[in-house]
Amino acid sequence: MKKAILIFFILLSSLASAESLYQYSVTGEILNNNTVFYKLNLIFLNHSSQSVIIPLGSSFNVQTDSNCKEQSSLLGVNVVCSMEASDKTTLTIQYFSNSVTKKDNYFLFSDSFKLPKDTETISVVIKLPEGTGLKEPTESSYSPSNALIGSDGRRTIINWVKENLKANERFDVSVAFEKIGEEKIYFPFEIVLVIILIAFSGLGIFYQFYWKGKNIKLILPILKKDEKKIFDTIIKHGSGVNQKIIVKESGYSKAKVSKVLNSLKERGIIKLERIGRSNKVYIEKNFEKKT
Repeated sequence: MKKAILIFFILLSSLASAESLYQYSVTGEILNNNTVFYKLNLIFLNHSSQSVIIPLGSSFNVQTDSNCKEQSSLLGVNVVCSMEASDKTTLTIQYFSNSVTKKDNYFLFSDSFKLPKDTETISVVIKLPEGTGLKEPTESSYSPSNALIGSDGRRTIINWVKENLKANERFDVSVAFEKIGEEKIYFPFEIVLVIILIAFSGLGIFYQFYWKGKNIKLILPILKKDEKKIFDTIIKHGSGVNQKIIVKESGYSKAKVSKVLNSLKERGIIKLERIGRSNKVYIEKNFEKKT
């Protein structure tokens, strides 16, 4: 009798394992209009014929596989998919969501993913818009804190991976990000007027020395705070400094340093030389003699 009960529980355990979700993988791309485009992949292994309900929350423009259909609910949108018994089935769902809110001087992305079944692995990848980076200080700008931070060369990518989650459990993520190289400073009208007058009166001098002579002493005062800090680091180490050193000593993120260096390059102040996975930063010759 005991042996029969043991066999029963082993079979029951095996069946529960077979009906679990092998992988829940979602990639979210934050667009410039602050909407988010999601691509969700669910992989089931060794499963029986069944229907699965996949909650998407507040979403729109949902696109599903032919064996799935969209249903509205009080809590948002669900997708119901019918699956035949199989060794492996992959469901793909694409949709949009308004998961980004504008704060005073940064943006906040936040979303919650509800798992339809017991899940072995969940992977969430969020891609920030081009021209943005993690809000300073970066170490407190995303949650959960155990994310991997990377880049595809154009945008910052945040990736979370977690294992062994239960059905209906939620996985909450958030990212605070900001535009790179933009520092908004608000002045009283009188100060703005004085600045405009000074700018016009010095226009001739600026043209003569900046565009023709490119004197470093006149350029440094007009660099923004982050540009000046990075350029001071370049001057400190001399022409040909590795970009990794600039990231380390400036305290800025890789994405922000890259954005500032590209801005200085476009203005003819520095030049970049690709060395392996990093850059060497050189001061342009017409500045180097006068630095």
